[in-house]
Amino acid sequence: MFNQDFYPTPATLISYMLTPYELSGKTLLEPSAGKGDIIDYAISCGANVICCEINPELATISANKARLIANDFLTVTSDMISHIDFIAMNPPFSADEKHILHAFDIAPDGCQIVALCNWQTLANPFSKSRKQLLATIENYGYFENVGDLFSNAERVTGIDIGLVRLTKPASVNSGFEDFFTDEEDDYERQENGIMSYNAIREVVQRYVNAVKLYDSVLDTAVQMNSLTDGLGIRDLVFTCSQKEVPTTRDQFAKELQKKSWTWIINKMNLQKYSTRGLTEDINKFIEQQKSMKFTMKNIYTMLDVIIQTTGQRMDKALLEVFDNLTQHYSENRWNVEGWKTNSHYLVNKKFINPYIAPESRWGGMDTNYRQCEKLDDLDKALCFLNGQSWESNRRLEYQIREKKATWGEWFDWGFFEVKLFKKGTGHFKFRDENVWAMFNQQIARIKGFPLPESINKRKSA
Repeated sequence: MFNQDFYPTPATLISYMLTPYELSGKTLLEPSAGKGDIIDYAISCGANVICCEINPELATISANKARLIANDFLTVTSDMISHIDFIAMNPPFSADEKHILHAFDIAPDGCQIVALCNWQTLANPFSKSRKQLLATIENYGYFENVGDLFSNAERVTGIDIGLVRLTKPASVNSGFEDFFTDEEDDYERQENGIMSYNAIREVVQRYVNAVKLYDSVLDTAVQMNSLTDGLGIRDLVFTCSQKEVPTTRDQFAKELQKKSWTWIINKMNLQKYSTRGLTEDINKFIEQQKSMKFTMKNIYTMLDVIIQTTGQRMDKALLEVFDNLTQHYSENRWNVEGWKTNSHYLVNKKFINPYIAPESRWGGMDTNYRQCEKLDDLDKALCFLNGQSWESNRRLEYQIREKKATWGEWFDWGFFEVKLFKKGTGHFKFRDENVWAMFNQQIARIKGFPLPESINKRKSA
């Protein structure tokens, strides 16, 4: 059970980590749950807890205390945790900066993160990932040295511990909850120009029938227990699992709704409106709503809301790319005289994005889906601003494969020229100066600061 990274968190340290927060009624993620010490404390404070744990024996222990959503935290995506309020973590110190950065990357807007780490991770930022962590902390939180608090712990280590507190910036609420009803479905037949009535009906019927089958299995289990109890066989337990993770009826129904929405968006060719932010908003709404029925009426309502709120999501996609490029990588900034803070930098006409397509262990090119997805969102937003259509074959991952990209050679992708390197870095150049100017003008508008005269003069020159 014990490995080099298993160091149970002392109770006094857990209390210090979580005392500043009001956890009652909130949802907390524990990404490296171990045997569940942080889980126990959070539950005692009234929190609803979900967790991850990569060690099979420890995962079994933690899964008996909280819902296990995955084994390896680094495989968790933003849509899986879009409903949480807190992340409390004691990550493996051999890769603590990687885990904390991943937590911040996938955390929903407004989420608060508290994390332990080796103090040297913060005091000795020799690597790019450690520098990125410090830049993230500088912009969104703070850290402190809490000393050698594991000297009398269940498993002792003689190093100083760093404690990091971060807050993901909040954004405008999706507003989905204002449009829906928990009434039974009495929707009249209406043909829709994007997706047919029959296709909507099909996905609703599949959902309803699947949940009914789940209920029938539970009824059978109850009957079986009743029959066998009189013969001395008692307390038979029947579970439904997805990828070896036990799933309750409520969890099953919610996961089925999420997958159904992915099916609907793909079926009706709405990918041009579907950013990572949309997936997160839908999944958060599904997780948090208690009575909204999956009906045809509510599906049509959701489709209307998705289209009406496109501009808001595209702004969010632009901001995410802008902040990632300018806050973490100074070479991407076009420094305008008189601008002092990161929020007053422009993105250079040429910028660098890490981890796009690193060399695989077999020597080929391996694409990083999460980074490509973020850049696809940028491409969708620029298409939206320029009145261009967006099709799925524009996806960066697809273009890399289709154009048989070669390391060190430029190729065209949408609004950019792209060059990839074996270490995974991607270099991007705006092909059109007007698009580059439009991107920065949009950022200036969203952030609420005036566009500097120098870029206006350059554009008109």
